[in-house]
Amino acid sequence: MPKNNSIVINIKVDQNHLSSSSSPKEQFSVGSGMSMGPVSLAVSDLNKSVDFYKSVLGFKTIGKVLDDRALLGASSRDSLYLLELLQVKSPHDIDSNKVDISEVDVTNRRRAGLYHFAILLPERKFLADMLQNLSNKRDEVYFDGLADHLVSESIYIRDPDFNGIEIYRDRPSSEWNWRGNYVEMATLPLNTADLLKESTMNGWKEMPVKTTIGHVHLHVSNTEKARQFYQEILGLQLTARIPNALFFAADGYHHHVATNTWLGTGIAKAMPGSVGLNYFTIRLSNKEEFAKLLDRIAHRNIVLARTDSSESSVAVVHDADGIEIRLQCEQSK
Repeated sequence: MPKNNSIVINIKVDQNHLSSSSSPKEQFSVGSGMSMGPVSLAVSDLNKSVDFYKSVLGFKTIGKVLDDRALLGASSRDSLYLLELLQVKSPHDIDSNKVDISEVDVTNRRRAGLYHFAILLPERKFLADMLQNLSNKRDEVYFDGLADHLVSESIYIRDPDFNGIEIYRDRPSSEWNWRGNYVEMATLPLNTADLLKESTMNGWKEMPVKTTIGHVHLHVSNTEKARQFYQEILGLQLTARIPNALFFAADGYHHHVATNTWLGTGIAKAMPGSVGLNYFTIRLSNKEEFAKLLDRIAHRNIVLARTDSSESSVAVVHDADGIEIRLQCEQSK
């Protein structure tokens, strides 16, 4: 954002509680048009991470790669980036467990933060090409698994810092099975033979232009507090429950945000500046809805920092576990 025409507004209220219930007058739902924006990761070796995301996954750098920051997207000609990579500022910020993925025990990192972020591909053929690409580069990739979730098909891998990445394609929404307000999801074996039938002659070259961030999945300390924040305050709909995990979405999607306590309850809060998730972004569809949400946040005793520029308005908030969320609304909307 341009600094010369930015206005920074800081609203600081004690963040000492989240309401456990809300009256009908207080209910709020995010409307249609909400989408996920960029994910920002802190990395232990920026050059190594940039090389991985470019050479293995096919991202393009947007603008110049600086000593401490790189922006990545599906096209170098598109100013809308999907990933921000930030070099951690000192060796003390590096979680040594994340640097050598061959020696990582993920269950030892008992703090809130990223379980995985999810890259949504626009067509099944691209997922088929990606699977073939990753299979050809097995020496460069740590595979976490393959799954059919009924609403989608997914590949799970890890980046050089062991950050979780899901690469997936959605089935048509007409094939999703809803039972009331809940969508049916599962974790079934992926039919790789059937998927690879759709691979193309050209194979995987780069991220398709219409690639987006589909969702984020977070480790949290308490699913009820997470529900209060993401459903009651941010206005996302609760769309699914599985043991120790909740899924939230807007506009009839299966999920934009998921939370789990699979590392255990009462884990430590997110640690700003350490290797892992810096923040994720939720884009809202219009100014009126953005203003209503910010007013709701301010009245719920949650710290809010807002920046307005000629391009967009961005509000920074943190959930009950200290995970940073950036709420963004384009000024033209």
